[in-house]
This record gives sequence, structure tokens and C-alpha cells, in this order.
Amino acid sequence: MSVPTGLEVTVFDEVFRNRPHERFDALRAADPVHTDRQLGRVLLTRAADVAAVLKDRSLSVDQRNAAPDTIVQRLATMQDREAPRSMLVLDDPEHARLRRLVTHAFNARAIEAVRPQVETVADDLLDAVAGQEKFDIIEDFASPLPITVIALMLGVDAADRGDFRRWSKGLANVFSPIRTPEYLEALKANADELSAYFERAIAERRASPRDDLISAMIAASDGGDRLTTQEIVTMCNLLLLAGNLTTTDLIGNCVLALLRHPDQLAKVKADPARMANAIEETLRLDPPVVQSLRIPLEPREIGGCPVRAGEAVTTFLMAAGQDPALHANPLTFDIDRADKTHFAFGGGIHFCLGAPLARAEAEIALTRLFARFPNLALTGDPIERNISAAFNGIRELWVEP
Repeated sequence: MSVPTGLEVTVFDEVFRNRPHERFDALRAADPVHTDRQLGRVLLTRAADVAAVLKDRSLSVDQRNAAPDTIVQRLATMQDREAPRSMLVLDDPEHARLRRLVTHAFNARAIEAVRPQVETVADDLLDAVAGQEKFDIIEDFASPLPITVIALMLGVDAADRGDFRRWSKGLANVFSPIRTPEYLEALKANADELSAYFERAIAERRASPRDDLISAMIAASDGGDRLTTQEIVTMCNLLLLAGNLTTTDLIGNCVLALLRHPDQLAKVKADPARMANAIEETLRLDPPVVQSLRIPLEPREIGGCPVRAGEAVTTFLMAAGQDPALHANPLTFDIDRADKTHFAFGGGIHFCLGAPLARAEAEIALTRLFARFPNLALTGDPIERNISAAFNGIRELWVEP
């Protein structure tokens, strides 16, 4: 059997999009550190290799360090390379500096304070679909919930939330592999509008601070060091991009898993506190983020295989969570699984800063959804996966309440 490579290990492949474990299993068995010469990358599918790479501080996330023949540089030629750069693509010490400052504002206290607002938003969205014969979990619940919550945290005025949601959804395909001139023009126009909005909001908060996340980022200080206006704008955009889309996909994927596994849903209904277990099992088996990137700055070995400097090393987070060397019966959705190890939030110094917020939003949203609609069921409408290079979610998920 041939080793999957190139487009066979991307969302453009029907098998990879809908049954990725088939590609991961084949790679793990035949070539777990696979050099994909068609697209210019190295693919990792074993949990041990993914874990080691994510924790390795010597590896870079700065795409400018990638070799010219890698997929990273091929895509970079089709993008605006002068765009502001977020923590996602910065190495230390720049990454550490931004993370320290942002953590002053985006901390456990801020997340705990927003929980009542998440509950209110969830209830309002469920009120809106009550009485309907069917509704789309994604469009009517999983997508608007995190967008509304982050708008509340940032202090977006109620009158502006329509525009804010439109701009936020416009960012949804920022990592799309399809990059036509028209696509890039629309993406840039959307990003420019959103950035201009944040710049105005920051100026207003500097003049008159409020009790919101933008004001907290303005006030954040570390030994006198503060975030610049552009850094706050970039962080706001990152919260939308990395926070909203991933939480939407987490909620949608978890609803689908529970409805497809009524025995597991019954356990959650009997003890709603076990929803947290269902969320962790979803993060392991069907995570919102499929992969992440690391770039060696010098030649090295990964999993016993030589890897050159500048290589685009793709760590498949989903494959690692499904590795039978880590989990018995890895393709079984089991909320009672004792070992809950997964890689959905990355690892090492780049472990997702928003993980606690994502978990809190998902737990509140899902608990209230199934409490309101205990007989929730799939309608039988087709279920299609999004075509996105980075995110793993469902386009529509129609249910009957």
C-alpha cells in the first residue's frame, strides 16, 4: 500500500477531510516521520514525536525561518508579508514578552468573571430557537456564542456587534489553502475594517478606561513595559481568530459526538458534571485544530529520522490523540477514558493561552443546550466538514429539539 502524501494529507482529500484516521493510521504504520516532497513538509503522526517537538524550545514557529522550498514559503508568497505578527508566529524573547503582558489582562480572574455572561448568551440563543422544528447548531448556537462572548469581554458596544460578527466571520478562512487574488483582496478589506475599529476603541479606552479586556491590555505593565496600540490590535484579532473559530468547532464536534453516541450522552444527562469529560474526549478524538508547525533552526533528528534546518515540520495534533500507542481503542468515543491526554491546545511555551476560556464556554454552552433540549436529535441532514487548512469543524449541524 502506498504511503499517503501531498494533497492526500490535506482537507482537499475526501478521505482526509471525513476519515482522517485512515490517513494517520497509514502514515503511522509505514512512515511516521514522513517527508512530503510534493508540498514541502515533514508530517508527524506519533504521539511521542508530536509531544517531543511541541515541548522543544529550540524549534521555531517563525515562518520566516522556513526553507524556500517548503509549503510555508510557497504560501507566504501569496500573502501580505508585512502584516502584523501575533504570538502564534513569534519566538522568544518576543513571544515571551507579549505573553507575559497579555496574561496580566487575560487571566483566570477575567475568565471567571465572564462565566455569568456566557450563561446569559447561551440562554438567549437557545430562547431564539425554542419552538422551531429544527435548527442549525453551528449557525444558531456554536458560532454566535463565542463571538458574542469575546465582544462582551472586549467591550464592543451593542450597536456595533452586527458589524463585529460580520468581520469576525470574515476571518474564518484566513488559513484557507485556496488563495485567489479576489480572496486575498476580500480578506484584506475585512481585516482593515476590523483593525480600524479596534484602533478607535483603543483610543477611546486610553482617554476613558472601562472594565473590559481592551482597557486591561492598555493597563498591563511588566517592569514598565507596555503593549503598543498595534500589539493590542493584533491580540484582539488573534482572540477572534484563535478563540472564536476553535470554540465554535469544539461545541459543534462535541454535540455531534454525543448525539452519535447515545450511551455516552446518557451518562452526561445522568450527571451533567461529566460534560467536562465529554469535552476532553472530543478534544482528544476530534479536536478543533488539526495541526501545528515547528521549524528546526539547524539539522536534527526527530523520531530517529534526519530533518534538515528550515523544514516545515507539521505536528498532527489529531493524529497524536488517536495514537494507539498512547490510548487503547483510540477511535472509540469514551467519556470515562482514564487517560485524558491530548494535544488539542498544543504544548510547551506555545500552549494555548485561551484554553481555560474555551473549556468554560464549551462546558456552559453544552450543559445548557442539553438541559433545555433533553431530546435533541440529529435530523439526518448531510453533515459536511469545513475545508480549512488549520481548523476542524462542521459546516452545518441540523438538529430537532
